[in-house]
Amino acid sequence: MKIIEKISGFTIWKIKFVKIVLIGLLLIIIASVVTQLPVFNTAGKDDAHNLNPKEPGTDDGSIETFTAALQEASEEIEILGQIVFKEKINISSKVTGRLSKITVHEGDRVTAGQLIAEVERLPLEITLSQQKSELEIAQKAFDLAKAKFENAVKGIEIKLKIIHKARAELNDKLVSYQNMDRILKNKTTLYEAGGLSESELKTLKTQHTTAYTAYQLAKSDLEIQLVGYRDEDIKAEGMSVPASEKEKIELFKKINTKIERAELESARSRISQAENNIQSTAIMIKETYIRSPIVGMVAARSMEAGEMIKPESIIATLINITEIYLSMNLNERDIKKVKAGQIVSFNVDALGDENFRAIVKRITPVLDMKTRTVEIKAEMKNPGYRLLPGMFARAKITTGGREKKLLIPVSALAKNEGDNGEVYIAKKGLIFKQKVSTGKEYNSLIEITDGIQENDVVISKGRNLVYEGMKLRAQK
Repeated sequence: MKIIEKISGFTIWKIKFVKIVLIGLLLIIIASVVTQLPVFNTAGKDDAHNLNPKEPGTDDGSIETFTAALQEASEEIEILGQIVFKEKINISSKVTGRLSKITVHEGDRVTAGQLIAEVERLPLEITLSQQKSELEIAQKAFDLAKAKFENAVKGIEIKLKIIHKARAELNDKLVSYQNMDRILKNKTTLYEAGGLSESELKTLKTQHTTAYTAYQLAKSDLEIQLVGYRDEDIKAEGMSVPASEKEKIELFKKINTKIERAELESARSRISQAENNIQSTAIMIKETYIRSPIVGMVAARSMEAGEMIKPESIIATLINITEIYLSMNLNERDIKKVKAGQIVSFNVDALGDENFRAIVKRITPVLDMKTRTVEIKAEMKNPGYRLLPGMFARAKITTGGREKKLLIPVSALAKNEGDNGEVYIAKKGLIFKQKVSTGKEYNSLIEITDGIQENDVVISKGRNLVYEGMKLRAQK
């Protein structure tokens, strides 16, 4: 009996000892868990009015919060682009020949009218000298043709006077013949009455015949002189006979100097041709000095001095980058949001975070069927040529006015699927998971359209350290 009581007492003591040990271990575990609870850091809260809050860094075992607030935000399109030149010109020569000099190299800046290259001029100068000699010969030929024409005109005037004289002589011969014919008739009557001898009558008949012959000769002479000066001659030229004698004489001059007039016009044409040849060669000589038509920069030099050049040969390529374009490919869903005159802000990787502003000038009216985009170009001045063609740009186009929106950091979203997401909010030291509806993103912030309200505190850093229902303690 005593032995049994001793054994029972030992067992009870053993049970009590085990309980004490278990309680001790439990307290140690609880203490360890408590010491490992995350720190609730309210000192890292972002400014609610800053649209570009500091991005959460790597997980350093702390939690940061952000107070949801209404902030002004503008609707923007983020788009990639490239700097392109506003104007590109291939410099070539209008003259075929040997390139004697090139005065520019790649990267050189040029002004409008600056000498770019020269072509050898000796062949053209020899041609010009020959053409000047031809002009002198043509001038002398013209002078000769002019003299011949003037002499022909004078000959017409003389001919008209001869015709006038022949007509007067014809009238005189006609009167003489008529008088002689009347005398012969009277004398014949007298001879028949016996008052005139036969020899006297024969003499009168001879005189009558002579007068008639003289009349006929004068008539024939006038008809010969009138050839080319008759009304039918005017009609034969396809012209109407004028009523005025003065106008008729001018027509006779024109008809009877056709050859001399043609020679004069031919000589005048040769002078004009020679002058045109000289002018053309002088222009070609001037074109041997090849100058820049624009203010710009030499993008490429394609030829060297001594090479033969043709009109299709490219000597150098110039680009005008005093003003440049920012070329961007805009998605078709955003086409209606962008119009000419809108501001584009951008920066280029080569110049760091420096911001630039351009104005939308051109919107291509044709959609690229492969990429479903349209090209838009924004223009800006480029002092100092700091922006160079080919530079990569990150741009933003503001497409709407500024509005108040409830914004939180994108990093606060524990889940983001389309327009739905989840965030962890902190209330009274406890963590709760909250479903939210999201809108558009603005840099590192995102619009919340439903689920939380202004002044709600969300976990913006350390989401992987929290869970729903967890208690947080503020950092001392």
